[in-house]
Amino acid sequence: MFFSKTTNLATTAHINDTTISVLPDETLLTAALRQGINFPNSCRVGGCATCKCKLTAGRVKELTESTYILSDDDMDQGYILACQSVPQTEVSIEVDLSRGRAAQQVFGAVIAQHKLTHDITRLSVQLDAPLNYKAGQFAQISVDSLPHVNRSYSFANPPQEDGCVSFFVRKVDGGIFSTHIHEQDVIGQKVTIEGPAGDFCLRDSDAPILLVAGGSGLAPILAILQDAVQNKVQRSATLLFGARSSEDLYCLDQIEEIKRHWQGEFRFVPVLSDASQVDGAERRHNLIEQIPQSLERGAHAYLCGPPAMVDSAVAVLREHGVGNDYIHADRFLTQHEGGLQPASTPTAAELNASKNKIANLFDYVKYFMFHLVGLFSAASIVAGSSAVTFGLLGVLFFYIIGDALLGDDKSVPRFTHPRVLTTQLWLALPLLLLIVFCSVWTVSTGDPFGFGQFITQLTGYDVVAARAATNLGHHISALILTGLAIGLVGTITGHELTHRTWDPISMLIGRWLLAFSFDTSFAIEHVYGHHRYVSTEHDPATAPRGRNVYHHIIASTIKGNVSAWKIEARRLKRKGYALYSPHNAVLRGYLMSAVLVLAAWAIAGIVGAVFFTLCALFGKSLLEIVNYMEHYGMVRHPETPVQPRHSWNTNRRVSSWTMFNLTRHSHHHAQGEVPYHELQPYPNAPMMINGYLTTILITLVPPLWHALMTPKVLAWDRDFASKDELELVARANARSGIAGLKNADSPFVRVSS
Repeated sequence: MFFSKTTNLATTAHINDTTISVLPDETLLTAALRQGINFPNSCRVGGCATCKCKLTAGRVKELTESTYILSDDDMDQGYILACQSVPQTEVSIEVDLSRGRAAQQVFGAVIAQHKLTHDITRLSVQLDAPLNYKAGQFAQISVDSLPHVNRSYSFANPPQEDGCVSFFVRKVDGGIFSTHIHEQDVIGQKVTIEGPAGDFCLRDSDAPILLVAGGSGLAPILAILQDAVQNKVQRSATLLFGARSSEDLYCLDQIEEIKRHWQGEFRFVPVLSDASQVDGAERRHNLIEQIPQSLERGAHAYLCGPPAMVDSAVAVLREHGVGNDYIHADRFLTQHEGGLQPASTPTAAELNASKNKIANLFDYVKYFMFHLVGLFSAASIVAGSSAVTFGLLGVLFFYIIGDALLGDDKSVPRFTHPRVLTTQLWLALPLLLLIVFCSVWTVSTGDPFGFGQFITQLTGYDVVAARAATNLGHHISALILTGLAIGLVGTITGHELTHRTWDPISMLIGRWLLAFSFDTSFAIEHVYGHHRYVSTEHDPATAPRGRNVYHHIIASTIKGNVSAWKIEARRLKRKGYALYSPHNAVLRGYLMSAVLVLAAWAIAGIVGAVFFTLCALFGKSLLEIVNYMEHYGMVRHPETPVQPRHSWNTNRRVSSWTMFNLTRHSHHHAQGEVPYHELQPYPNAPMMINGYLTTILITLVPPLWHALMTPKVLAWDRDFASKDELELVARANARSGIAGLKNADSPFVRVSS
């Protein structure tokens, strides 16, 4: 009888006119698909909004924050993400099921490769049978010569009866698939296509249309226009096509053909970002600035290009009165190639071997070194007297010498038991509680919970007497070691867990770990702020050239908390909650840290509370030092996606094993939701000075830091900065106050090789 009660927990959901049953903890999307409803979906992790639907009755529990992907208007109208919504009551939703065309797996062969520009290749494929899709949608593609590698690309032509499809593949630095297509002859190779996906397509209307495309984003726009010509659509249309230079404009003959056959007025406006390439009276070199003057009254907009370009375009369109219902963009957050694979392209055989390597016992055990370092720190602190200082020196020696002697870890085995790895992360919370308790106990005057007596009886070592013999210098060592543990055990693990926004247990444990450094706001600002604006002037955590680490600790802490508050305030407003309420995650986080301070007070009085506070602040400072060295001096054009080159990387073995691959920061920023054990090493990414603790110590000596980093920054300018970033480089160098940067040769002048 007891177990049968769980069947009563199933709820009822009404999807349009169809009623389904939703099992306990099942999302609306999973339930709908399980019961044969062709529900629109794509990523299924809350990152694309393809499964967006309108909740008209009932309540749901969100597994992750939909306010980050849904617009203000969406929230006001009651839209939710079906893939992240678990019904709490009987619910009713409305959704356009015509968008849920089921994906298929079809096969074909490459019949043509044609380079459209220096970095964009048209890949033409003859399918064995026609594929039914809408112009504007995308699919996943793989070729026989690259087994286990697939990428998402938009169809560059509308559906054809002969089953011929084409895609525009832009070469990405370090991208295995795009480099392979761009440089190797793949004509005749077998192709597997899975799709279609996405809901980017032309809506029925008589309104004028504004189409904005950047780079290879022309593909779905071109398909939409060609399909409209075939269907004799009669609407006024304007196409804005952004490129760097005239050499980067392509498919002009096809655009001219569309213009000749268009049923209505058709305007084509090419926009070149390199002003030196623009001749004539019209100097058009900013794509976004062209939108207001190209916008017709009542127009609907269709956007495709880099995410930042789309975001900027949406903002301008809203400012000029275009409602969200009339702004359409492919919201699927594709995996940037540069953030998925090692920068040096392996052979197909090497890639296949890497993918097929199953993790052995050591691959799991090596991450327990993290816990051993924590237990060693706790034991050193409890041992008291000189043992504390020797323990601190031992930890520093382990990291500095270990990273220097043991080299790099570039392995990426396939783990078949990921729950073990998640458990390793969760164990950080009791471990940090133990370390901090031991540390606070050493400054108490009594023996809270009989801890000292218990340890003495267990080991035969009189820890109470050792505590009495601990002088001020050794207490300072304990403070530093505890702060270091808060940074290593708390912040690093909290960082990993709070990226798992879909997992409430990981989020809860992660926030408590961050509470030890008074930094639960990090879970908001880092995920929804830093990862969006990294390496730009809008990011508090990115240190500009010339700044010293002590300035950065203060500036990033203040600005980061302000940013988190603004992000949370915007979320609460969208949700309709009061700013000062239990719903405010920032305020709840502050209370979590306050609870820890009160616990330290209860254990060791005011001295314990002050001691823990100093440890926490030191732990928070370590986070900002790490932020400082991970992105120091980087620049990024706001309209370009984050790529591996926008983070300093290291693959040092000891740092990687004891920091859950935080070292592989280049891949982490290219794809923040990837768990630590799947991060790629990027041997050709911009590299830090050494391992993490070694680099941390170097930052503390600003003259040494700038002496070592200035050549690295200049090398980044030369080897990694894009053409669009060179102007930002020049400005950053001029502002730096570092002679080596200010006097550097202009980055605009490059030597051909």
